[in-house]
Amino acid sequence: MDLDGASRNLTVAALLTLSGGYLDAYTYVGHGHVFANTMTGNVALLGINLSAGEWAAALHHVPPLAGFTIAVFVAHLLGLAAQRGWMRHTAFASLIVEIAFLGIAASGLVGASSAWLIPGISFVATLQTLSFTHLEELSYTSVMTTGNLRRAAQKLFVGLIPRYDAGALHDSALLATISFCFLAGAVTGGFVTRIMPDVALWGAVLLLAGAFGEIVRRAWRRAGAEAEAGEAG
Repeated sequence: MDLDGASRNLTVAALLTLSGGYLDAYTYVGHGHVFANTMTGNVALLGINLSAGEWAAALHHVPPLAGFTIAVFVAHLLGLAAQRGWMRHTAFASLIVEIAFLGIAASGLVGASSAWLIPGISFVATLQTLSFTHLEELSYTSVMTTGNLRRAAQKLFVGLIPRYDAGALHDSALLATISFCFLAGAVTGGFVTRIMPDVALWGAVLLLAGAFGEIVRRAWRRAGAEAEAGEAG
């Protein structure tokens, strides 16, 4: 099955990006104003706290940076393994790992201590965004929005000036939709974490499970269509 091709659609990208915004809001609201995904925010808050001499608060922003760095290293190893044919469907595998990790954390079986939860979320979320990189033929990121917003604006202006370009406007609309999904995820995550902090993490699990199911559904449908075409030929 072509799991990679099945992930390059708006539904999957929207669900992944909703989960990215949701997790950032969950950790910021529920775990000491630390971002799970937005390393720019963590670095800025780290600097602000250091400038104020608030050393303990500053240290809270180090674990997610560590989780991020380790995830980049692991993604590099997975890429090498895929190139050499040692492992297939690395993106799909990373999604399964993320769902499993968040499911265990949400269940409360091992407690929700920020000491392991925050770097753990940063790790699996970074692995996700390094694995799922394309919406149709567009590159995007599912756990932050600056790059998506910038490219949405660029595509908009390219589509209007100096002449009308329907393709560029289509791309702009896709990236703008993804950017809105991050906002919607943050709004939802912040709200749910405030009113139901003990079960809020299940929201991200459901969004990711939805993306998982959509990838499998599309891959099976595409495989079935190709099989029918082969038989007809």
